[in-house]
Amino acid sequence: MRTIVFASGKGGTGKTTLTALAAHFAAAGGAPLVLADCDVEASNLPIALRAVETGCDAFAGGAKAVIDPEACRGCGACQVACRFDAIGPSEEYFRDRTYVVDPWACEGCGACVPVCGDAAIRMEPSQAGEVCSADTSVGAMVFGRLAPGEDLSGKLVTEVRTRAARIAEERGASLMLIDGPPGVGCPAIASVTGTDLLVAVAEPTLSGEHDLRRLVLLARRLGTPVAVVLNKADLSHSGAERIRALAAAEGLPLLGDVPFDPDLAGALERLAVGEPPDALGDPGRQGTAAVRRIWFSVAEMAAAQGPLGE
Repeated sequence: MRTIVFASGKGGTGKTTLTALAAHFAAAGGAPLVLADCDVEASNLPIALRAVETGCDAFAGGAKAVIDPEACRGCGACQVACRFDAIGPSEEYFRDRTYVVDPWACEGCGACVPVCGDAAIRMEPSQAGEVCSADTSVGAMVFGRLAPGEDLSGKLVTEVRTRAARIAEERGASLMLIDGPPGVGCPAIASVTGTDLLVAVAEPTLSGEHDLRRLVLLARRLGTPVAVVLNKADLSHSGAERIRALAAAEGLPLLGDVPFDPDLAGALERLAVGEPPDALGDPGRQGTAAVRRIWFSVAEMAAAQGPLGE
């Protein structure tokens, strides 16, 4: 199975749109595929492909401290031990003389447990999010929802990919398309690691150039081949030239340019209601025609590594 991840150094570059369109073109070409949305803090691929959720499982987070109000004598030793200011007097402290834990501030270090002489504090597991499965018109999808304030995005991405790989094996899929998160942090590392190709989506801006450099550096550290797509290429001639120059200097294949096309969102809507992908490539729809050509180039690069399905 070939695994291709669409990623970007920043949000809003259009990687989700490109991933969704690429999925439609791949499915139309007969490639059985599975999708994974690894932007677990803001999963938009299910929206773009009108996914029908089939089930979710809890994703366990780190342990949090909990104080038993019946056992707490209000000595304050736990508050002194906490280095995250997560423990303080309850609202009714002057009545019940108890302390409480702020779960949003607790880091789960457990330093408060041994200092409590009344054994009133215990560590309890928390739920950091959920992993969801869904069906789309182009194949099965797995995505994650990270709970607000949680910091286990990299682990949740790994869980999303693991489940997607299991579904791909069960269904005999030869291709996995990953909609990666923006940036180069933990979730991006978890999304790119072990993939066959990173399609780096860049905008023709100074920040786009800077972020592309960071993403390329990350991919090279992980040993992942990189190809570049220049999105909204016609919005800045000088910016587009900088991206092209960077790709040439780094020896990266430039798969193509996608012009700014407000119809791309409408194209996804039409695909979602059953319009065949072949109807989207006419000259009046420059954006979808460009993405189609780019997908063919991506498929050729993946096939060069070996037949799909190996």
